[in-house]
Amino acid sequence: MIHNCRLWVAAPIGLVLAATAAWAAPAGEEAAAAVDKPMVTDPTTGMQVTAPEYGGTLTYAYRFFGENTDPSITGGWAGFQLSGVNEQLVQGDWGLPRDEFSFTGYYVPTSTFRGNLAESWEQPDDRTFIVKIKPGIQWHDKAPMNGRELTAEDVAWAYRRPSGLLDWKPEHTDQLFGLPWESIEASDKYTVVFKLTEPRLTMARAILAEGAAWILPREVIEERGDYTDWRNVVGTGPFMLTEHVEEVSMTRTRHPDFHGFDEKYPDNQLPYVDEVKGLFMAEEATRLAAMRTGQVDILHRFAGGLIPKLEVLDSLLGTNPDIQVGPYFQSAFAVSGLNIRKPPFDDIRVRRAMQMALDRDAINDSYYGGHAQRNPSGFIGNANKPAYTPFDEWPKELQDAYSYNPEKAEQLLDEAGYQRGADGVRFKVTYDFRDIGDLGYVEIGAGYWKEIGVEVEINTVDTPTWVTRRVDGLYDMTTGYTGFDQEISKMFSWYRYAVEGEKNHLKEFMGGVPDATLIRLYNAFNATTEESEQIRIAKEFDQHLLSQHFQVFGFKYPTYQVAQPWIKGWNGESFLLDQGDVQVFARLWLDRDLKAEMGF
Repeated sequence: MIHNCRLWVAAPIGLVLAATAAWAAPAGEEAAAAVDKPMVTDPTTGMQVTAPEYGGTLTYAYRFFGENTDPSITGGWAGFQLSGVNEQLVQGDWGLPRDEFSFTGYYVPTSTFRGNLAESWEQPDDRTFIVKIKPGIQWHDKAPMNGRELTAEDVAWAYRRPSGLLDWKPEHTDQLFGLPWESIEASDKYTVVFKLTEPRLTMARAILAEGAAWILPREVIEERGDYTDWRNVVGTGPFMLTEHVEEVSMTRTRHPDFHGFDEKYPDNQLPYVDEVKGLFMAEEATRLAAMRTGQVDILHRFAGGLIPKLEVLDSLLGTNPDIQVGPYFQSAFAVSGLNIRKPPFDDIRVRRAMQMALDRDAINDSYYGGHAQRNPSGFIGNANKPAYTPFDEWPKELQDAYSYNPEKAEQLLDEAGYQRGADGVRFKVTYDFRDIGDLGYVEIGAGYWKEIGVEVEINTVDTPTWVTRRVDGLYDMTTGYTGFDQEISKMFSWYRYAVEGEKNHLKEFMGGVPDATLIRLYNAFNATTEESEQIRIAKEFDQHLLSQHFQVFGFKYPTYQVAQPWIKGWNGESFLLDQGDVQVFARLWLDRDLKAEMGF
């Protein structure tokens, strides 16, 4: 039983913030430490908290990072170093009431956006998007930028680079490169005009929120040829990247002239802390020990610091009951990809049998403590309303195919020609398990599959090996994922790689075999200019994907972020935009008196 801590719960609908009586805020040491401190009301929650204060170092633990700092070369991985240093045009509004949106999951909807570098934006027609840049924003005082003012031409050039409008083709581009660009130009010192050759409903979201759309310094990249060396990183954000010792630590230092103010307390310039320091800790046991001893202040979803299992969280709270807890839902990771390019999974009857062999209700109750999303989902996660289709609205045939029925599973395997041998085994397969996933779930699944005569050997591999084997189709089964809580236009931009054949990021969805129906729907999705039609197509895409059983759905379960009781201003938030975790850190402060009173 988890007890005596503060839990910020992300509810399934709208990610609504709630606090339950069983998880009440601690009233012991924290209250005593706050007696002589001024208190304020958090306007987003109505809760009392010690007033913001400046100074100190906020420490977090991380277990992976990008091989370099150029997002057009390494994609989103670069963001682990750029976060809080370079910035984007907008971000989620930190000042929103948390019962409207909690920022505790992976999806930040467009409706929550407020200007960051952008002062305003508008779309005067279906091919034009205009952004006004805030005057007076300064680059960090570091050569070659030397603290000069950010201009619209800086922003226009930073967008032309990942959009393919320079004489250089980016390796990682996502939506920006996929749009039919005509031009991206600065019409004056503070105005950027984006133009397409033909309409795209995805235009606004791609420009405002695309993960590749960091505002990078033109002078640095033209001087150095790229943006791969952290020593050359210069931004406009709340922190400057001042040190990175590979597999040891990463340090960000306060930018004294940062343009941002706290949306909750508008008179307060950000950031509150003098420094954000990441400590590289590859092993979970090391991260937990650091949390127990106060060596780190927060285990956040940033760079893989999450606690993956409820039993691990229970253990931590057993020794440190005052720790704050924030459940985090991203995607369904208890999912198994099937290689449909070769037997036995080239037969859909076999794929259906693998799904019907799992008793999800029993696994959820016994292994996840009932906290996992009980019903399956497809490509589109349950936060993506109205494109998401709940399980109880699926056709009955599809519901039956995703329901526990071991007798039917055995019948399907018999019909497919996979009879039990003398040893009771129908066939043997190898499961490539990505070592950062939940091995316990895979082992439970293997037990259920054994009951229908399928012997699964688990092969644990590191992430680089997993990626290589997945892309090259060298697996039988593999760690998969689905149920994305993300803008549907972004998800369809990922699917573009599968259609165009550049990089098939979604082999675990379609086994590397082109599916004519999915390709038709993908093209129709991009061609439509009606939002309602786009949603209809997305729902049909999702249902067809489910009907083909490219993956065995298991669970969408929470992982957990935790923070020490002396971290103030935190309500379980993960980020304000893709890779915007350090923007959250910039809005937190330390009660160093409380930390000292607690003996840390």
